[in-house]
Amino acid sequence: MKHKKPNITEVVLRDGQQSLIATRMKTEDMLPILNKMDKVGFSSVEVWGGATYDCCLRFLDENPWERLKTFKKHFTKTPLQMLLRGKNLVGYKEYDNSVISLFIKNSISEGVNIFRIFDALNDINNINHSIQCVKKGKQNAQGTICYTTSPVHNEKYWLNLAKNIEDVGATSIAIKDMAGLLRPNTCYELIKKLKKNLKVPIHLHTHSTTGLSDATNFKAFEAGVDNIDTSISSFSNLYAHTATESLISMIYPDHENPFDMHLLTEISEYFNNVRKKYKKYEGSMRGVDVNMLTNQVPGGMLSILEKQLLDLNKSDKLKLLIDEIPKIRKDVGYVPLVTPSSQIVGAQALMNVLDNKRYQTLNKEFIDMVNGYYGEIPGDICPKLRKKIDKASSGLKENTNIQDVSFYKEEFKIFCDENNLKKLYKNDTDLLNFILFPKEAKDFYLLKNKSSLNDIIGLQEGFGLYVE
Repeated sequence: MKHKKPNITEVVLRDGQQSLIATRMKTEDMLPILNKMDKVGFSSVEVWGGATYDCCLRFLDENPWERLKTFKKHFTKTPLQMLLRGKNLVGYKEYDNSVISLFIKNSISEGVNIFRIFDALNDINNINHSIQCVKKGKQNAQGTICYTTSPVHNEKYWLNLAKNIEDVGATSIAIKDMAGLLRPNTCYELIKKLKKNLKVPIHLHTHSTTGLSDATNFKAFEAGVDNIDTSISSFSNLYAHTATESLISMIYPDHENPFDMHLLTEISEYFNNVRKKYKKYEGSMRGVDVNMLTNQVPGGMLSILEKQLLDLNKSDKLKLLIDEIPKIRKDVGYVPLVTPSSQIVGAQALMNVLDNKRYQTLNKEFIDMVNGYYGEIPGDICPKLRKKIDKASSGLKENTNIQDVSFYKEEFKIFCDENNLKKLYKNDTDLLNFILFPKEAKDFYLLKNKSSLNDIIGLQEGFGLYVE
């Protein structure tokens, strides 16, 4: 039986490097290979969103919007794709619809063609407005299923969710398997039924963490999936994804292969050399983590918690922490573990272990999540936990600190006026940096302004001019 060949999205510039080197790759290390990547024939390249926006400002002293402009300049044939957290955009809290609209409008104008829009709790209300904004901009609004396993997440749940996402207007649907939990035969059956029930294209994104991704991707191909995400071989496997060249070799006989394998080898060798520069950001994983199939702790989440325990001189508590996370997940109705729910559950697990008593200390975000402020919880809350949350909530107010764009514009104007940065005020993308990551944006612009001033002073002093 001949199977339809899926398109391929290359993710090395976003999720590949996010999974393996903590999103630390600088734009200058991507730039030399972009033109060659554009010649491959990928259906899209994932280049933006996720943690890249945050890391540009926080760690790399880069403006994420300038990075996007660079990609747009060099990818003249290949559509650009980003990952968007619905109402959280690329941040970690809920934003007003006016902020979401402004962000998507500018993302489109700067080059994003495909928006993979997800919500940690699979609450359609949290992705609907983003989908409408992307459609208004005449781009691909890809609604997303955050895949997980639990007593409440069965095939019927996924089929209903996918149909609801299609019904609100998504132009394609992605299965986002962030922890590598989707087993090959389950994937085959799910995609077969999705293809039968839906009219829009189906994309698959799965990670290699559990060792299942190659088989899962191949079964997706057999089931007729429209698009599969891969990462170039030198940034593949472990916490990342199936290697691009491996998938191509699985689905194409040599005489039918439309991809230039020599070009892909050249790209892989380039990134192999780049990866050496970021060795200190590599995780401790050396093979596959089959424990993920039961505890469902994503690799990135685990590495952060491991570092926190190390800093607290409590590394001996790691096993207790890993065991605690699935227990909490059960207590809170089997939420999928992906940003921001993974951070919220992880933080609460850390408190439980350090206190040596469950839920003695409750963090504010955990209370808000259980109370439904992050979206609809998929399962039932443990009755004992519900009582504790109700008691802790009695002195807390619902989070109403969701401001519209006009509020932030006034705040940004004050900041610009006080720091002689008046030109910034007129720029929407600078305003968005300020809205999404205020501290990091302020530090970035103040440092940049100081550097510019020093350059001017140096130039004037070079000409023997007096500078007051």
